[in-house]
Amino acid sequence: MRLFVAINFNDDSRNGLLALRDELRSRSACGNFSLPENLHLTLVFIGECSPKKLDNIETILETVEFEPFEATIDRVGTFSHGTLWWAGLRRAKPLIDLQYEIEYKFAICGFEMDGRKYNPHITLGREVVTDASPWRIKPFGETVDSIDLMKSERINGKLTYTTIYTRKAE
Repeated sequence: MRLFVAINFNDDSRNGLLALRDELRSRSACGNFSLPENLHLTLVFIGECSPKKLDNIETILETVEFEPFEATIDRVGTFSHGTLWWAGLRRAKPLIDLQYEIEYKFAICGFEMDGRKYNPHITLGREVVTDASPWRIKPFGETVDSIDLMKSERINGKLTYTTIYTRKAE
């Protein structure tokens, strides 16, 4: 199983993200744009894991302590020489602390982490061809009160993310 820990968004935030994705799409010649159900914020990418490790992963997530916090989306930007476009989140301390704690706990339990500086973003499109430039937006967001362990797989050629475990804030 290919796994990651993520924040999934409520309908209002998802609609805001869809509006950004659609604006980017309208300003682009082509691209692979994220499906509505796949819009999420990855906290930690775990990678390929055997089903035997699932209980261990859930146990690690049970030790993560966090209180509800505000996540604010405030810009649209790009990576990969302008071909991967995303909606960016403010680097709020509760978000950064949560991501660090999860990554740290997985690392000390023997999981390989990439160690890159965390850049909180939601992918809007890949392989995008556009003359648009990154832009600021009217900020929007929500109160985050849970994190999800997600499974990534291709089903009938479609990238599908499924929640397999949820950890609520305390």
